[in-house]
Amino acid sequence: MTEKQRQLEAYGRLALVAVCAGLYAWGGMETKALRRFVAPALCGVGCFILSRDWRYVLQMPLMMFSLSLGYGGDFLWAKIIKRGIFGLANGLSGSLVDILSKRWLLVALWTTILIIAYVGLGVFSLLPNARIEELCLGVLVFLKPVMSARR
Repeated sequence: MTEKQRQLEAYGRLALVAVCAGLYAWGGMETKALRRFVAPALCGVGCFILSRDWRYVLQMPLMMFSLSLGYGGDFLWAKIIKRGIFGLANGLSGSLVDILSKRWLLVALWTTILIIAYVGLGVFSLLPNARIEELCLGVLVFLKPVMSARR
């Protein structure tokens, strides 16, 4: 594969991340199935096409489960704990292939990033509004699986 082909593939990967993140964010407004099932299914199929690795098919239901967890709370401490667990679950579920490939540093780094992002952006509202927050979180959820898929 030439450098130009690799660059075009990278743009395609970014497009897949953008579509999945958009579905994640849209699912936060109304149709929860977009966030919980459609976005992770699209991500899993896309990663399988990019890698031809069947383990991405196994990763899909784990991502569906983790994206179905609740993360709201009435008290600050409850929000922090629930969002931390949500970030941990999504970091691990989106890292199944990396766990099975023993890429521990990538798993630890990305899971930590997701925990910090879910707590920081969700609990402390660092961004202008919930729509931007959910889109950014969706990008983070799908960025690592899509960008790290390899043949």
